[in-house]
Amino acid sequence: MDGGNGILYVPAGNPAPDFVISLHPGANLYTNAVIALDAKTGRLLSYVQPTKGDFHDWDVSAAPAVITTRNGKQLLAVAGKSGLLYGIDRSAASPTDTALGAYKILYSTPTTTRSGVSTPLTTKAWTRFCPGTQGGTEWNGPAYNPDLNLVYVAAADWCSSVKLQRLDTLKGAAGKPWTGSDDQRGPFGRFDPKSSWKGWVTAIDADNGKTLWKYRAPTPLLGGITATASELVFSGDLNGDVFALDARTGKVLWRAPTNNAIGGGVITYGVGGHQYVAVSAGLKSVIWPVNSQSARVVVYALP
Repeated sequence: MDGGNGILYVPAGNPAPDFVISLHPGANLYTNAVIALDAKTGRLLSYVQPTKGDFHDWDVSAAPAVITTRNGKQLLAVAGKSGLLYGIDRSAASPTDTALGAYKILYSTPTTTRSGVSTPLTTKAWTRFCPGTQGGTEWNGPAYNPDLNLVYVAAADWCSSVKLQRLDTLKGAAGKPWTGSDDQRGPFGRFDPKSSWKGWVTAIDADNGKTLWKYRAPTPLLGGITATASELVFSGDLNGDVFALDARTGKVLWRAPTNNAIGGGVITYGVGGHQYVAVSAGLKSVIWPVNSQSARVVVYALP
């Protein structure tokens, strides 16, 4: 939400069936996109579609960060399941404009492993691609430190493989995924062994998209990421560890176990002159093979 300009930004999912592009030809407008709406009226102001012709389930599922860079650029920092951070010029649209403004992608920076991106999927063999169908960046969007002019992105690194179902056998059913995968027990593909997965935090210059540093995590990173004025970056992993990185270098400064996989928000706030960090822990999922004892919010503070 851009409260100052009255603009609501909405991330949008992918068209179905996820992997069979021949059944959703054309532009598929407003899918795999960020949509700008007048917050008062709902009028469409603009949109941008970072991933066109999607056949990997690489939708935009995380909210963008609304930033003004050190050099005065008005940007949306959009982290997609495609494993890219997009720096998008948001200056084109305003609730006072009558014409539909055009948002432009100024740069795209990899935040995780990308391979097999343009390899077609077929009915004859399993095709492996990275990021897998779970991203990239899954649920929680980027963070921004205006003093350092850095955008921070948490991402998963877990590749997957898909073999297409024959079109003459492809049928949808109410309440079930309709992806086009030939494996009905794994409609979103087959994933690499869990032993090979990992995650990343990437620090990127907001003005030019240059990568300054990367931190490699032992698991995919699905939880929120938060940058503080004290030059810390907080996030958490699927082992249940919450951690703090040096915002300038990516060095791990602190780590603590929650014993519950972290896939939710990580925020900081102040009460009575003390700073707190709250972590939503306890992810349970049919897709992510993780262990959680319970769902809880864990709060940390200095003594």
